[in-house]
Amino acid sequence: MTRNLDIFKAIEEYAPLDLAEEWDHPGLAFGSYHAEARRILLALDLVPGLVSEAAAKNINLLIVHHPPLFNAINSLTDATIEGEMQLNLIKNGISCYSAHTNLDRSPGGTAAAFAHKLQLDIEEEIYQILMPLEDRPGFGYGLYATLANEQPFLEFSRLIARRLEIPACQRFSSENNQVKRFALFPGSFDESCLARLEELAADVLICGEIKHHIALMLEARDIHVLAVGHDVSERDGMHLLAAYLRSKFPNLMIEVNKGIDYN
Repeated sequence: MTRNLDIFKAIEEYAPLDLAEEWDHPGLAFGSYHAEARRILLALDLVPGLVSEAAAKNINLLIVHHPPLFNAINSLTDATIEGEMQLNLIKNGISCYSAHTNLDRSPGGTAAAFAHKLQLDIEEEIYQILMPLEDRPGFGYGLYATLANEQPFLEFSRLIARRLEIPACQRFSSENNQVKRFALFPGSFDESCLARLEELAADVLICGEIKHHIALMLEARDIHVLAVGHDVSERDGMHLLAAYLRSKFPNLMIEVNKGIDYN
């Protein structure tokens, strides 16, 4: 019998918990360590629709990217939508586990999945870590690489949108200069990475979302920004994690929530 704990241990081999930021709360938020893991559903976020889908499919373990509990709660009632959702989890015997910044900082995490989805033609076919951890070689946030052939920025923007299957990217400039070196930062761009992009002489940052004034700061430094949507930039990370879990537990039913269709 495969228990939830066996699944958690496998995830933590792939994305160790000690990689998580101090403010983060990955791990088991609701449910049981010892229940049998039979049917697993992965998604970015715990929302009421996901709980309904899980209950309808007899899912007993949800694995999400964003932790559903960041702040302590003093009561659990059906007086709020969130409370009702959490009670529905418990009522249906569904456990919920998250892998967040520990997955973001892992070699097979969200940035690797983002790069795999984009399938860009790069020099030497090697990505480097954008923000490496000093004490953990091979781990860190984001990736960067150099295109095999430079491209006009607007053409590159359209290519990114096609590869991600979205209508368009949000951009902060209409200049159409040639671009060659790019960086990937799935999720919310961290301002602390700005100096690193300057150091690398990046031409383009591709991220999930970014504060407007930070995007303008980058554009002032001749670094274009393409924001593709927080979920769009991270959702393929759950597919990569699901593939890993299927290799470890081939007899379990493991699927990924479809997410939002932007077309």
